Amino acid sequence: MIKHRMVLILWAAMDIGTNSSRLLVAKYDPESEKLSTFRRALQTTRIGLGMKDGNRYLNPEAMNRTLLALAEFSAVLQHYPVKKVVLLATQAVREARNQEELVEKIKVRLGWDLQIISGEEEAKLSYLGAMQGLTVTGVPIVIDIGGGSTEFIRKEEKGNGTYQVKSLPFGALRLWENPLSDKIIQRRLAEALADFSLPEKPILIGVGGTVTTVAAVKLGLTHYAAEKVQGLKISLTEIRALYEKLKEMQPEERLQVAGIPPGRADIIVTGMQILINIMAYWQTQQITVSDQDLLQGVILINNQNQ
Repeated sequence: MIKHRMVLILWAAMDIGTNSSRLLVAKYDPESEKLSTFRRALQTTRIGLGMKDGNRYLNPEAMNRTLLALAEFSAVLQHYPVKKVVLLATQAVREARNQEELVEKIKVRLGWDLQIISGEEEAKLSYLGAMQGLTVTGVPIVIDIGGGSTEFIRKEEKGNGTYQVKSLPFGALRLWENPLSDKIIQRRLAEALADFSLPEKPILIGVGGTVTTVAAVKLGLTHYAAEKVQGLKISLTEIRALYEKLKEMQPEERLQVAGIPPGRADIIVTGMQILINIMAYWQTQQITVSDQDLLQGVILINNQNQ
């Protein structure tokens, strides 16, 4: 009797974020419509570094760091039967005036087509990825605090696959380079979210490096474990206490705190400042962490649209 071996088909999704570049290799199960992760990688490339005070150009050093990281990701992919590679870029690249230079460099060096997605598309993909594997009661609002932008996403209760989305052009790295007071952040939130409708008791779901780092610190993880972070609930009181503690430390001191990785030590405080202000603005006392975001979302949507 001949046994047919099941062919393993994997997807690779990559994201060039303002602070870091990431890789996800995963398998999609069409029956459960869920993903199984095979490999993850992250490098702090900071392609958005220096984009302030009206400067909207990616600098050569930042592009080179990113290209080197992508080349390493490419080497990783040689070990997996990858069906398709999807490469995305978000806030820093989408607002860069020389974005086509990066697109061309990636195409020439690696043969990949870079998709520069809008804030709205980023938000929808983050929502789709964040909600995979989470069970929540009530109406969830997904908050994605990135390096250069912060997105807010709510799936409409009526309507087929429609979303309410807001994308604000500040994130952990951007705020680190261009500090803002809590008062100014609150004013910008009020202006941007004035027409963002909320349920009576919003259920906040947080994605991105800020919230997953806070989760890792709460758990005391010396080695990041996605399965422990996924679904963890953190109170505003806990976040405020950690914020006050880390704010008094130098970045090198923060690296001694279990859960804080290199590349996050300098910007974790500004990311937490954004998170605290969002929770205070909406008067919510708890947030649920999702380790999954737009990388999972883009693989899911590519498979569901087939």
